[in-house]
Amino acid sequence: MANETSGTALFDCTGKVALVTGGTRGLGRAMAHGLAQAGASVAVNGRKPEACEQAAQEIARETGAETMAAVGHMGDWEGLEPMLDRVLERFGRIDVLVNNAGINPTPMPVAEMTEAYFDKLWSVNVKGPLRLSGLAAPRMRETGGGSIIQVTTVGAYIGGAGMAAYTSGKAALRNLTKVMAQEWADWGVRVNAIAPGSFMTDMMRGTESIPGFLEGAASLSFQNRIAAPEEIIGTALYLASDASSFTTGTVIAVTGGVS
Repeated sequence: MANETSGTALFDCTGKVALVTGGTRGLGRAMAHGLAQAGASVAVNGRKPEACEQAAQEIARETGAETMAAVGHMGDWEGLEPMLDRVLERFGRIDVLVNNAGINPTPMPVAEMTEAYFDKLWSVNVKGPLRLSGLAAPRMRETGGGSIIQVTTVGAYIGGAGMAAYTSGKAALRNLTKVMAQEWADWGVRVNAIAPGSFMTDMMRGTESIPGFLEGAASLSFQNRIAAPEEIIGTALYLASDASSFTTGTVIAVTGGVS
């Protein structure tokens, strides 16, 4: 990369096309908005058509970027290719894929684990990103490469009582990140992951009724707080842009420090 490239230009995403799964709210919405602000055209994915359309329109209005709703369920193996095809039909290419969509229902201890619960979480949290990455990478290769960003969790390292299906799936996704990075390096496709800590998303707000949960989540970080969703944007832009041209197979923890 040329020495004269400025720091601002390194993070510029003008001309790139990004697909953000689970992009209608929370971390996905923040990353979709951040990518649009950086100049990317953004496809906002979610399983609810109205939410997708609303998020895409709001991001377009707030940033001036081209956007589209890319409706699709990450647990639908066969449905992901038509969804990606719609993005390619609209924008002609894909440069950035952010696999952010994930589910984490009511916790279930290992001794009470049901096959249906386990399969539901792994279908969305592991098989979905595996499938969509496998579809997107060859398309990226055709246009000179790209960046795939998997969103895992700090729980992939530390686990958590009642979270076996969720955190084990995210640990698998962390491993798949490294596998994909090795397999697609020659294609110019970089694959990295973000491991968030405690962020004030809708999922986190849903725990407010659990005594002491939010306080405990905040205490995990050295900063003793829960982050705002927008605090994930800088890491996402780094991995999506040319700033991370020599970064692949890496997991970046955005946790405020974990004690």
